[in-house]
Amino acid sequence: MNLTKPQLIIVGSVFFVVILFALIFLGVLPGLQSKTIDQTKIVATLKVWGVFDSQSDYQQIFDNFKTTYPNVDIAYRSFNDEKDYQETLLDALAAGEGPDIFMIRNSDLSKQANKISPLPTSQFSLVSLRRSFPQIVEKNFVRKRSIYALPLSIDTMVLIYNRDLFNQAGIALAPTTWEEFKAIIPTLTKLDDSQNITQSAAAIGGSNENINTATDLLSLIMLQNKTQFIDERQSAAFASKEGLAAFSFYTQFANPNNANYTWNDSLPDSLTAFSQEKIAMIFDYAAVLPNIYNQNPFINIIIAPMIQPANADKNVTYSNYWGYTVSRQSRNTDLAWSFIINLTVQTNNVQSYIQKTKKPPALNVLINQYADDLKLGVFAKQALIAQTWPQIDMQAVNQILSNAIELVNNNRLSIRESLGQAEAQVTKLLRE
Repeated sequence: MNLTKPQLIIVGSVFFVVILFALIFLGVLPGLQSKTIDQTKIVATLKVWGVFDSQSDYQQIFDNFKTTYPNVDIAYRSFNDEKDYQETLLDALAAGEGPDIFMIRNSDLSKQANKISPLPTSQFSLVSLRRSFPQIVEKNFVRKRSIYALPLSIDTMVLIYNRDLFNQAGIALAPTTWEEFKAIIPTLTKLDDSQNITQSAAAIGGSNENINTATDLLSLIMLQNKTQFIDERQSAAFASKEGLAAFSFYTQFANPNNANYTWNDSLPDSLTAFSQEKIAMIFDYAAVLPNIYNQNPFINIIIAPMIQPANADKNVTYSNYWGYTVSRQSRNTDLAWSFIINLTVQTNNVQSYIQKTKKPPALNVLINQYADDLKLGVFAKQALIAQTWPQIDMQAVNQILSNAIELVNNNRLSIRESLGQAEAQVTKLLRE
């Protein structure tokens, strides 16, 4: 069969490509041939910045990493104040002197994404993420199928109550629904002759000024009431019928004219008052337990699942936790991500961290293992039902919502006016 000149060119080109790929595959030519990196010959120092954890919390993990990368050093810097950490990190990154690895809040990705080098899928895929962690991790740390951070621990909001105060009031069981919660408020609230609160039933209804988790709790109640926070136009949309109902429900507990009045802005901060056994219930995270026990080692408390609406079709709680990520400025991006994967996915390393810090695990395989733990079990299981909502700037949003609560409690604006104003302010944040 005689081939035309164009046909000969096509056949020759195909033959050339086949031979080329064969030579590459056999290793005669470089290209697709896989290269095995000798990890013992990698020489580097990884700068790691963390919040609230000491070097001793990670030391076993650092030592384990050194067995694989003997010539890689870990320079760890710890911060005990979150504001100081955020300001120092921002300044260091601006000066080009930031760490290779740093930590971000689960609600802060939108604010921090431009500072991050996402995790290469060749090192850890989205499928691996879904297999390893609860769904909340993907919601918080994945954008356009790219992974931006991985957590060691997931903290969730629970009900923490004083068993002695419950016993004295003749209440045997913790409330599981908001209806049950409201029913015991008058029993647990004590007022003096001047109608001052001497014992509060629960830290709820006030702002961040004296309730540690005020805006998180408000956001959770909104989520439980199926409030849409951001609409398809990327505008805040929580001043809706559902949002207003949730806001009204929350602020009733700080209204002196309401039968469920149990909180005001003259009370001490919620953690101090709870430690002094002046509050029967708080809604908070595992992170506050050391603080409570440091203030009152003998306090008799029980950790119960987060309260839900009676008609809820699914349970929901709120999450507040940290993820580890890699700076765009790092000269050791792949190595830094290898360290984070080793830190957060290797079971023995996660176990070491959990045992030292007493924080609830993030890894799926450990959630079941800790399910019956008296202190961590509730937190661990709730990681599977945790939610948040997308915030462009967590601190700014918290301040906006806290101000909205105060405006209502101080009778300066109506519930509708205050929440509408907050919605407009959050929309402005989203536009900036």
